[in-house]
Parts: sequence; C-alpha cells; structure tokens
Amino acid sequence: MNNVEQQVAQSKQQAAQGGLSGTAILDIHPTTGIMRLKINLVPPEKIGEFVTNYAKVITMSLNSVNISVKTHVAEGE
Repeated sequence: MNNVEQQVAQSKQQAAQGGLSGTAILDIHPTTGIMRLKINLVPPEKIGEFVTNYAKVITMSLNSVNISVKTHVAEGE
C-alpha cells in the first residue's frame, strides 16, 4: 500500500469512527468545465456541516493551483 492509499485508509477509518458514511455522485462535463456533486450522508443531519467544510477543502485545493473561487451559499439553508 502506497502513502496516498494509507492516508485514504486512515481518513476512512476516522470517518467511520465518527459515525460518518454515505455516497456521492460526481457529474463531470470536461468541455464546459462544469462539475456537480451530490452527497448523501449518514447521518443526514450532519450534511450541512459536511458540505460547508468540504466546500472549504475544494476552495483550498483550487487556490493552491492559482484558481480564485467565488462561493455562493443558498440563503435559508
């Protein structure tokens, strides 16, 4: 197992210990640069916190390759 695989395995173990699991659908349109992500989380009441934090991870990742990010969060959600 290489270093990346070990890190993924550790992250999965930590998430499982925290009671998180779920599924995701990633819809990619390479020619237009569009990606959509739908996440289903167990337990569902943690979805808001998870999605907000994951958006920060995506932002940091894009910033690290010199892409600026504008974020819109739907009101009332």
